Amino acid sequence: MARIVIADDSPTLRRIVTSVLTKEGHEVFPAEDGIQAVQAVFQHQPDAVVLDVQMPRVSGFIAARLLKDDWQTADIPVIMLTSLDAASDRYWAGQAGVDRYLTKDFEAPELASTIDEVLMSATAARGGRPRLTPDVLELSEEDVLSRICDLLDRKLFESSVAQSVMAIAATANGLEASVAALLGVFQRFVGYDLAAVMLGAEQRAYVAVGAPTARSHYGEFLRAAVDNLASHGGGSLDAASVDVRVAEAGGSLVDDPDELTGGVDMATFLSMPLRGHGGAVVGVLALSSSVKQAFGETALSTLKLIEGPAAIVIDNARLSAVS
Repeated sequence: MARIVIADDSPTLRRIVTSVLTKEGHEVFPAEDGIQAVQAVFQHQPDAVVLDVQMPRVSGFIAARLLKDDWQTADIPVIMLTSLDAASDRYWAGQAGVDRYLTKDFEAPELASTIDEVLMSATAARGGRPRLTPDVLELSEEDVLSRICDLLDRKLFESSVAQSVMAIAATANGLEASVAALLGVFQRFVGYDLAAVMLGAEQRAYVAVGAPTARSHYGEFLRAAVDNLASHGGGSLDAASVDVRVAEAGGSLVDDPDELTGGVDMATFLSMPLRGHGGAVVGVLALSSSVKQAFGETALSTLKLIEGPAAIVIDNARLSAVS
């Protein structure tokens, strides 16, 4: 027996779906709209959720996206059960993280078997282990709406970051200009003392200095970036022989540490591979700071968002130079 939340503003549909599922031995928690659906999921921590799309106050798409975006509910399978069957509806369901899509001309055995399938898939994804149920949360309507606003703000931010990176492909002329523009995007959205895009094929590092930085920090940073390039399979370089192009983007390299008001040595280092067409590593992006734990979860998630488009921008700039 599974515990299932069903949400539909039609009392008739709720009765039909409840009847089908209870006959299969499942326990059902009904909801009349998207807000009630989210509340019911956090309260009951079900094994699966069945959502209509067109519901009052909050649609099924938004409710699904909210559930899939929260670590406490992300692993709960979501089935969309709707009268909408256009390709665009199925696309947005996929974007929301929906696991299965059924239309309301369904037969009872089809719904029952779909429930069984998503439950089996969820169990397999956990390696056969029972689901670890988080603490029950009693969310008010205001809590749900606040979470939706936070989600929309985050998606707007992610869209802004992605657009900033992809705009470089249309405006930058050549590899060097493209990388310089990318480093500017990193500074705007993440911040750093030093940033570098290190490219194995060119044996070159484009370095931006975002804040006054000791040269000892700079040397340590370059060596760490070279090591990370090799560890990610982007090529083995000698730090001493790397062609370095340095841009002072709001900072400078300082010979006398006494000139610095903050830390001197590199306290935080972060890097990730840049994978271009076909998944090949074209280089690494590296950031550093003299402040301990300078890059938190927000910085890491932003870099993960930037990494893919940035690698494609670099790849395309390389190809344009060849042609």
